[in-house]
Amino acid sequence: MAKRTYELPGIQDLSKEQDAVCDRPKEGQHLIVGGPGTGKTVMALLRAGRHQREGDDYVFLVYNHLLHRASAQQFPGELSSATWMAWFHKRFKAVTGEPVPQQAADGFRPIDWEGVLRIAADTPPVADAPFLVIDEGQDMPPQFYRALVHLGFERFFVAADQNQQIYDEHSSRRSIETELGIDTGDVIELKHNYRNCGPVAKLAGAFRTGDPASPPVALSPRPGPAAWLCAYEPERFADICRRIVKMVDRDPATLVGVIAPENEVRERYVEGLREAVKSLSGAVAGPSGAAGGLDHGPPRIETFHGDHRPDVRFDEGGILLINAQAC
Repeated sequence: MAKRTYELPGIQDLSKEQDAVCDRPKEGQHLIVGGPGTGKTVMALLRAGRHQREGDDYVFLVYNHLLHRASAQQFPGELSSATWMAWFHKRFKAVTGEPVPQQAADGFRPIDWEGVLRIAADTPPVADAPFLVIDEGQDMPPQFYRALVHLGFERFFVAADQNQQIYDEHSSRRSIETELGIDTGDVIELKHNYRNCGPVAKLAGAFRTGDPASPPVALSPRPGPAAWLCAYEPERFADICRRIVKMVDRDPATLVGVIAPENEVRERYVEGLREAVKSLSGAVAGPSGAAGGLDHGPPRIETFHGDHRPDVRFDEGGILLINAQAC
């Protein structure tokens, strides 16, 4: 399988604004904000690495399972990490002796935050709370932070961008500042884009909410391909799938993500891409002599959803199909 670069930058590769983040003391409450590509997740992972090297009790919290897998693969060593929901349920029960209150509902049962805060307020604060490193902190509700403070958690490192939100129940920069008692002047703003080429950064900027609490990133002067939109008629669906497979075949180290709005669409692409591989494999042999019309053989095709959570490799090429909520 063709390998692709998927690792953290070295300390010598950081900018001055990123160095300022790394220099923050371990104790206290810290909030780092910035747009896509400014290095928030990198800063959070480097913070976790510092705790690990120094033997601290810490946990790295993320919103969903796919980000959990991706973060662990970038981390050099064994990352002490969890999704925030699973960790909160376990820790709340351990500290209070009671399960997390939930609202009555069929299927998924949302957290009853009023009940959580009532129990937390009556629970003596813990004395051995770990350091918390939270990535994409805007996706956790304000009550999550409030409950943790009630339970005695005092050491927070939160990376967030309120312009990137998955669900309606989220935190703004101001609400995180309020819940954790952070002065606005103490928040570090990452303003420069280090990941995306100019056209991609400009596309990402078009989806900002426009909230001044999270500054836009500077557009990178680096050249790069312009983003393009391909519209197709239903009868051309097979052609689109063939195009995706050929894209990976041209550079086997490429990891292509197919993001679907729901399971039905995701499954349609899974089947369409597999059929495209079969079709191309039966075509005329490529210049390298590989079987069929694929010069490098069938690409890796994986899908991640619900309870189907394979060990996706982000350091290998292929095609990964997910729903939008996991993106």
